Amino acid sequence: MFSRRLSLLCLFLCVTGASALPLLPLPTAEDRILIIAPHPDDEVLACGGLIQQAVAVGADVRVIYLTNGDHNQIAFKLFSGSLFLTGAGYRRFGERRTAEAVAATAELGLKREQLTFLGYPDWGLQNLWRDFWNDTRAFRSDATRTNAVPYKDAYAFQHPYRPESVLANLKALLAEFRPTKVFAPHPAEGNADHRAGANFVRLALLELQHTGLRPSLLHYVIHFGDWPKPYHYHPHVSLTPPVRLRDDGEWFSLPLTRRQTETKHKAILHNGTQLTTRHFYLVAFARANELFVSLPRESVASLPVDVVPDWRRAVRNRAISLDETAPSPKLSGRRDENELSSICLKETRFLRQGDHLIAAIDFHNRLGPRTNVHLFLYGYQENTDFAKLPKIRINVNPLGTLHVYDDDRRRITDHGVTKTAVIADKLILRVPLRLLGGENLDHIFTAARANLRQITPNDTGWQLYQLQTGAPRG
Repeated sequence: MFSRRLSLLCLFLCVTGASALPLLPLPTAEDRILIIAPHPDDEVLACGGLIQQAVAVGADVRVIYLTNGDHNQIAFKLFSGSLFLTGAGYRRFGERRTAEAVAATAELGLKREQLTFLGYPDWGLQNLWRDFWNDTRAFRSDATRTNAVPYKDAYAFQHPYRPESVLANLKALLAEFRPTKVFAPHPAEGNADHRAGANFVRLALLELQHTGLRPSLLHYVIHFGDWPKPYHYHPHVSLTPPVRLRDDGEWFSLPLTRRQTETKHKAILHNGTQLTTRHFYLVAFARANELFVSLPRESVASLPVDVVPDWRRAVRNRAISLDETAPSPKLSGRRDENELSSICLKETRFLRQGDHLIAAIDFHNRLGPRTNVHLFLYGYQENTDFAKLPKIRINVNPLGTLHVYDDDRRRITDHGVTKTAVIADKLILRVPLRLLGGENLDHIFTAARANLRQITPNDTGWQLYQLQTGAPRG
């Protein structure tokens, strides 16, 4: 009896929580809606109701798939009944997932010509974003066994698996379609391809600002711990934002009619290759609403060079922990006093002081002697080739030694980065802006990671910060 009452309470909270959110403005005939899907099925899970509503009013809708979803090894092996798949076998599954996406979106009212498949490597987008800028090498997929797009009907056929290719394709498609609204994955999602996809989209829009293209950008969530619960098909239940993400932007709810939810459910079922392992999870997105969030463009505050930083005034980047194995101590009300048993990122904060960037990385518990901390910093400057700008990673190892690496993972010896302080659960670093491209940088892409020994690391979502130029001198 108690468990039944608890289940009813959870359902009640799901319904009432969604109703308290502001409503997403309904699509109009003048809208040009672009949905970015890292994999086939993401467009239906996140935007199946939105697509139906947009089609119904005559809005122009397009979907761009960054990959053909050709790396889901367990699902493919179960679906095919074979434990051994060749590169050609995985490519055939990529083609099959393309066909599934065409059938699923047709259920929602879209035609094949409204879909664009780029064909980049599934489970490889983060590698491209993090490790292959300005590199003569191309990433090689251990599934497709190739380093270039292998699909003849893909927009990017034979384009190398390189981040510059992804960026160029997105910019060309955005410039051609000129959307009024873009829907993309959340940069703090648990899936690495989704986090990288969010970065590529934000970078492409940043580089097209000078053309006057400034669509509204809304993010959706698919992979985040055990969200969305309850699993299975509950068409009368509403989605509510994941707890750890709900304060990081302005959330909007798009209510669906019962018929729209049922149609979305039918569309999801077209993704047969994925249902072998995740049927209970995929159909859980066929709910009474859909959720989207608008994230603010954060700015890094500047301080005069002779002022001691006050971290209470620093702009905050909520560092969403992506560790799905344990709840955050902050959320569970529990603080682990054993500093060697767990590590959980809390947030990172930044200030600019003269020609330096100051970073403070906070943790939920004390930094122990076995803690590895990594900070990724990628500079951006308007009218400068992003691929050629420095991209660095700072590592503070368990011995407290600080190392800095470039994007080829070569150690930089004259880096000038200093570890200003380690105060219980806070690590403060000073980074010369020359390492990132100079004092004229106007944006920074950044993320952090921490782990204990071989324990699965806590990651933060990638954040895009705007840097104030002309920092005060005193």
